[in-house]
Amino acid sequence: VWHETWFYWMHRLVHRKPWFKLIHLTHHRSTNPSPFAAYAFNGYEAFLEAIYLPLFVLLVPMHPMVILVHVGYAMIMNIWWHSGYEVFPSGWTTGRVTKWINTSTHHNMHHSHFNGNFSLYFNFWDRVCGTNFSNYDEYFEAVVARRKAVRHLPPEAELEAEHAA
Repeated sequence: VWHETWFYWMHRLVHRKPWFKLIHLTHHRSTNPSPFAAYAFNGYEAFLEAIYLPLFVLLVPMHPMVILVHVGYAMIMNIWWHSGYEVFPSGWTTGRVTKWINTSTHHNMHHSHFNGNFSLYFNFWDRVCGTNFSNYDEYFEAVVARRKAVRHLPPEAELEAEHAA
């Protein structure tokens, strides 16, 4: 919860002038990100991304293994969110519980439009603050439908579809 809150508000701040150009532009050079874009940022952003952890540990002492698991989880999730590959099923963004959990599509939309979908693990702050893209649910369903359509193609047709895109 702490990391989510820190990230959301820091992320919104670095999307404002003059901070975007100074801090966050390097990361957003990838408008259709890949896992390599997950940690593509300058020193200022690296500092802002990482400082939450020592600050939190000063307030709430934690076992080193908990810190290690958290950092490992955050790294894996960050790489996945930047992969552009959606794993969640149709209906995920409208489920009573699942609508609060972010998807790769959610973050991919952020990279292509810049001015919304700022949250990290959960969709709480975006929903509460009105920064979720209004077409997120529909866009997610289109991504899932496209994935399903490609899965049902014979291998030759799948290759042709990939080359046509």
